[in-house]
Amino acid sequence: MDLTEIKAIIFDLEGTLLDRQKSREKFIEEQYERFHDYLVRVQAPDFKAKFIELDDDEDHDKPDVYKEIIKQFNIDRLSWKDLFHDFEMHFYRYVFPFYDTNYTLKTLKKAGYKIGVIANGKTKIKQYRIYALGIEDYINHISTSETVGYRKPHPRIYEDIIEKLDVKPEEIIYVGDDPLNDVAPARAMGMVSVWYCHHNQDEDLRPFDSEMDFEIQTLEELLDILNLTKEAEN
Repeated sequence: MDLTEIKAIIFDLEGTLLDRQKSREKFIEEQYERFHDYLVRVQAPDFKAKFIELDDDEDHDKPDVYKEIIKQFNIDRLSWKDLFHDFEMHFYRYVFPFYDTNYTLKTLKKAGYKIGVIANGKTKIKQYRIYALGIEDYINHISTSETVGYRKPHPRIYEDIIEKLDVKPEEIIYVGDDPLNDVAPARAMGMVSVWYCHHNQDEDLRPFDSEMDFEIQTLEELLDILNLTKEAEN
């Protein structure tokens, strides 16, 4: 495939630039420890598993998550507001990039590519996470569902960032880990689609071959696809 006309790289945020699994698991483990004296009837693995089960959507309303946790574990020494306030106070410390996130973005930026991010969720939260990851200087634009008014996989959120970056769909590589919200719609829009397949990802959720152009297991592999690795080292 000829990629010489590519001018922009667009990324999903959660699970693509941000290691959501590590961030979420580390946070909930330490939240349990902070409230351990109030959760004596709840085992740490059960608390962690329930949070992850209920928080399956990156844009899920956290108050609802904690209300359900209080209810299911019959916790009477805490309110959902206590747990939610703790989340607001501390989650910012649990935003982890993948090991090659910064290096990959820095290399792409140096090579002259425009870089965008598409994310479902609230704009301020997503902007903060980009800042916490230390990648704000590499990003030209972020399109969020709150700002655009449509969530992935709706075409409008893709059209928004295409307009903001001032490029054509065929001049874009889109990278994401979700076959339904990232890979398939990007390909349908005419972009070059790249599936970021994590080592523990369910193969049953694998995109159809017709929906993706490339598959990577690390972000650095994107540099190989674009023949940037050698240039970056010089």
